[in-house]
Order: sequence, then structure tokens, then C-alpha cells
Amino acid sequence: MDNFFDSSCYEVETGITIKKQVVFLKVGTNNFARCQLQLENTILTLKNFVVETEIMNSINIANSYIDFNDHVCMGRGVKIRQQNKELLIYGLTSQIKQILRLYGIQKDFANQYKVLKQIGSGSFGKVYKVKNVQNEQQFAVKMFEKQLLLDSRDKSAILKEIQILRLMDHPNVLSIKECFESDQCLFLVEELFEMQMEISQVNKLKEEKAISLLLKLLNGLEYIHQKKIIHRDLKPNNILFRNKEDPVIADFGFADFYRSDGRYLFQKCGTKNYVAPEIMANQNYDYKVDIYSLGVVFHQLLTSQIPRPWDNYKHSPHCQELLNGMLNTNPIDRFSIKDIRQNKLVKRVQRRSQIFDAMGSLSDFTQQNMNTPEIKTTLFSIHSA
Repeated sequence: MDNFFDSSCYEVETGITIKKQVVFLKVGTNNFARCQLQLENTILTLKNFVVETEIMNSINIANSYIDFNDHVCMGRGVKIRQQNKELLIYGLTSQIKQILRLYGIQKDFANQYKVLKQIGSGSFGKVYKVKNVQNEQQFAVKMFEKQLLLDSRDKSAILKEIQILRLMDHPNVLSIKECFESDQCLFLVEELFEMQMEISQVNKLKEEKAISLLLKLLNGLEYIHQKKIIHRDLKPNNILFRNKEDPVIADFGFADFYRSDGRYLFQKCGTKNYVAPEIMANQNYDYKVDIYSLGVVFHQLLTSQIPRPWDNYKHSPHCQELLNGMLNTNPIDRFSIKDIRQNKLVKRVQRRSQIFDAMGSLSDFTQQNMNTPEIKTTLFSIHSA
């Protein structure tokens, strides 16, 4: 089967600032040239070690095929192939190697990971819990079967999902570690989270607790939007947890880069009951579609129910104002992230959280200095009702 990522390179603002180091580039059968490596965004450039203005070679690492081959004398090595160009470089720092793992495609998944069990499934493949054979660290692997990707749009969607996941680096957003390809499958190695948001009558939250959770989700969503990305499928199934307190926005299968002209790969997408009205009406839309979906999730956290026009739940005035603002069917009047943060109940919960964080830091500091003779203090803790 053909290589999935051939001719699928791209250039995008990645946030990678200029990385420089001295490396050795193979230039002949047994010859190596000492040169200056510079990596900015996804463009790797090799310059003459003496005359830095002289470019010896360059390559786009986004979706390039990489093969790590460390040398006992030359250090960390990598062979990079992008279309008809191939470079062999030695002497990489661990930081450069990590970036190459993130943006490149490897071929030896079976040699690096051991599959432990299946933990999920989707339209084109399955999700597995795996273990890195070198350091025993566990991850989740999203596996796509190539033979099921019959529509060209399916391939484009997966390429875009990978591109977007590579940009994510936030505690409340799922991130990807590396990508692999075999003759039959694609493998996306992601962080492993074994807890998912559960909505039920038993798990309903009080207002302040629900808003604490909402604020963390809002932090993640704000980060996603700052990257000029719309998620378009926020729902409980796509919210995972590092622990019971820290939610993580996951599954970017419907995500896309915001376009003012509205020409997306999938214009009308999402999950029933969570999709903003303007998407269903085939209208042009923006980042506020995610606010609507998050508003539905917030309503569920409080009531365990999908919001309906005939709802008669009794919330505090400021909580009801927040729900009304997030769930406004008119995107012009719908709350923005800034509007949500200005809600009086949200501001009160946030202030309380900041006080407890500060007290926690003070408590940690006190504990660290308990054994210091010069400091006489009493350890204390605060318990909230």
C-alpha cells in the first residue's frame, strides 16, 4: 500500500522558536560536513559552519519520514526523507530529536510499543493502551486502518487532525507525542487518560463546583482558539480527566482552522444536541459555536440533562445569566470567553480558587521549611466544606 504521508508536507506557524546547534551532515559515502543546524517552525536548514550565510541544505520536517539511527561516536542520528530529498544528520540534541518525533513519521511502531489492551473504537480504527518498551511509560494509541479510508476527504481530515494535535501544548488539551505508519495502519501516540466525563443524575454538581470545572475547560478552549482552531465537537465523551479535578479537551476529528469565508472540509458537523444552531442552519460561523457546545456541557453538569426550551430548573440569578448567555441561539448575542469570565458568579469562584491556590503554595512552603532551625512555624491546612 502507498505511503499515506507522501506529498502531504505543509508549512504552518508552529510556535517553535529558532533552535540552533552544531551537527554533522553526511555528504558522501564516508564523508561528513560539520555545519550549523537551524530549525524554525517546520523548516530545518543546514548552514556552512564557517560561513553561516551559506545554506548547504534544507528540508521541511512536517510529515517527513524519519528513521533514528544513533552512532556510538557521532551521537544521536536521524535520516530524514521528504519526497525526493534525503538527509542523514548526526549529533542531535534531545530537544531537536523530540521535535522530529512530533512532526515526522516513523515506521517501526511494533519495535517501540507493546499493545496492552483495546480501550476504544471509532469509524476508521481503534484506540489501544500501549507501553513504551524502553521506558515502560504508558500511552494511548489511536490507530487508523488505511483500507477504510475510501473517501479522499477522510484522508484530508486525518492529516488535518494530526496537524492540529501537533500544535497543542496545554494542560487542559490533549496532545500528541509521535506518529507511525505501517503498510496497513496509521498510529497516533497520545497521552493516556483513563477517566472520561460522565453525566448522570448521581454525578450532578453544585454551581460553584461546576463553574470550577467550566473555568478549566474554558482555559483549554481559549488556548485552542488562540491557535485559530475551532473544535466543533465539544461534548462529555470528548472530555477526559488527568484526575478528578483536571479536565482535558480531546478528539479533534472535526476540528479545523478558522476561516472567515466558512469553507471548511466539513461545513456541517458535530454531535446532535451539542451543535450550535448556526451550523445546523448552514450559516457562516466562528469560534462561538464552541461556546454553545460548552454551554450544553455546563447545563448537563448542573442538571444531568440536555437543555430544552421548557426547562424549569432553578439556578441562582448569575448562574442562569451565564447559561442564557452561553446557550443564546443568536451567535451575535452569545457570550464570548471574555463575557463568561466577567460573570459575577464566575469571578467569585475564580477568586476563591486563587486564594486556595495561594494558601496551598504557602502550606507547601511551610512544610519544606519545617525542619529549618531558624524558622519556627506551625503547619496548617484549610478544608473547604
